[in-house]
Amino acid sequence: MLTVQLANAGFYEISWPAQVIEGTTFIRPGARESVRVFLPRDSSEVEVYAGALKDGRLVYQGPAETAAQLELLGNRSN
Repeated sequence: MLTVQLANAGFYEISWPAQVIEGTTFIRPGARESVRVFLPRDSSEVEVYAGALKDGRLVYQGPAETAAQLELLGNRSN
């Protein structure tokens, strides 16, 4: 369900290099910076990074419970 909410907020799944924790990475490019969301496998929490794709800064780590929250995360970069 979370992947559907991310897609509705304008994010798309990308292939990301191997990482210590398995999961799925989504990206939403913005005019000023990109927003990257990492969904760890078997977890209801997310990690949200803003800035450059590889060197983004962690801006949020925790649960993403509603589509409204995901819409706001996507709009932070615009």
